[in-house]
Amino acid sequence: MIFYYAGTEIPSHRTLCAEQNVPHVGLSYMGLRRRVKFSKPWTVEAHYPPEQSVFLDSGCHTLNRPGVEVTTEEIQTIADHYDQFVEENVDRIQAYVEFDALPMGRDWIEARRQHLDPEKAIVVWHEEWGVDTLKRMADRYPYIAVGQGTCGDRDIIPLLRTLSRTVRLHGMGFSSPPLMLSADWYSVSSTTWLSAAQHGETFIWAGTEMKRYPARYKAQARKRHRTLIAGAGFDTDLIDADDASENLRLSLWSWRHQIDHITQRHGNGVTGTAETGTTTNAENPAGAVAVTPENPENERATQPPSERVRKLLPGIEAEEFTHRYNDPETGERKQRTEHRINVVDANVRTCDGCFLAKKCPEYQPGESCVYEMPIRVKTKEQYIALLDSMITMQAMRVFSMRMSEEVEGGYADPNLSAEMDRLAKYVKIKSEIEEAGFTFSMRMESKGTAEVGLISRLFGPKAQGPPALSPAGTVSAETAFDQMGIMDAEVVEEPRKE
Repeated sequence: MIFYYAGTEIPSHRTLCAEQNVPHVGLSYMGLRRRVKFSKPWTVEAHYPPEQSVFLDSGCHTLNRPGVEVTTEEIQTIADHYDQFVEENVDRIQAYVEFDALPMGRDWIEARRQHLDPEKAIVVWHEEWGVDTLKRMADRYPYIAVGQGTCGDRDIIPLLRTLSRTVRLHGMGFSSPPLMLSADWYSVSSTTWLSAAQHGETFIWAGTEMKRYPARYKAQARKRHRTLIAGAGFDTDLIDADDASENLRLSLWSWRHQIDHITQRHGNGVTGTAETGTTTNAENPAGAVAVTPENPENERATQPPSERVRKLLPGIEAEEFTHRYNDPETGERKQRTEHRINVVDANVRTCDGCFLAKKCPEYQPGESCVYEMPIRVKTKEQYIALLDSMITMQAMRVFSMRMSEEVEGGYADPNLSAEMDRLAKYVKIKSEIEEAGFTFSMRMESKGTAEVGLISRLFGPKAQGPPALSPAGTVSAETAFDQMGIMDAEVVEEPRKE
């Protein structure tokens, strides 16, 4: 998947992408038109390094928004100049989007498509045109663009997955990594990475995923990931001071890691390379097909594929144990062997793929992780020991953050408050476990002419017949409790009625 970092019509963004060696960038014609009067030719060749792949977006979404008051004559003038701009730069751009101005009508847009470059032009499908139109477009055009809002409002992902097998799909204005993974997109363009400067958002690649924090949480997020940001080579003081350039560098770094992660999950397909016929690869002009002579001695039946041995997932093991039970039909005591699942330290992490590779003291290329965590928590004592360890670690974090809070001037850090609440929660859990006890209470009473039972013979005021537990006579409550196995109980006697 090709990801175009759009918004480079702004010189500072274009310079940043060039300095960071970003391979694919996006340019908006309408965005450029707001900054340049085109009094003299403006060429992509003169403003972008030759190694960068440039994607040209018409920017018609600014004309398609409701409330935009632009006459059809003005739109026609802009469209004609866009065609001229494309013609002047078509050799330098990788792909460009058609001028899909919805106020001009669908017939006007489709009539212009006959002049598009068949290899570089991208036609745009709009949701209001319907799914059948998308299917017809896929039969005619090799490169189709779909907006993120269209994919979110309607569940057309299964259709897009099918279409991606025959046409190239482009995602316009994508900011959702799960959506980028939902189909086999050929290319995607987005200006979301610029939100770090435009809206004060913070993007941080956390090793396995990208964290996106809105402006109201930026101070808390930057303190939480301060070590990670500094370790990646960024100036944390400039980040905290909302320096636009440094925050954009952090955003660009995070997005590039995110896109690499998405590309890795998609997998790398085999890309065919068009080659000119030579003496070694040219086709046989005679059309004859060479046939390999049959050799009966080498003929063997095709062997069926061998069945793969199934394995448990890493980190899980099955443990056998004997389960004893009573047969519900016969009452006979029986036993059977069962399995219980245990979580173990799989230790499948490799040094080359670990996000701590640059800092780990035990890092060795090509080796697996040397550290292990043999933790087993099954008994009450092991559970309490685990809580003790967590309480200790959490207390160390709280006091360390408290020191950082004082060093930074004593400003109340919401991250510290959250960690203090978590520490108090752990302490409360342990206290409740240690104070847990067992209480048993029982109340029995008979009404009317109910039969005298065991409890009534022992404690009832109108007990009849011999005692249930001692044929020699009545017994005390303490003796009865002892024979019944009750360790602690309180007897409440009601006064006899005369």
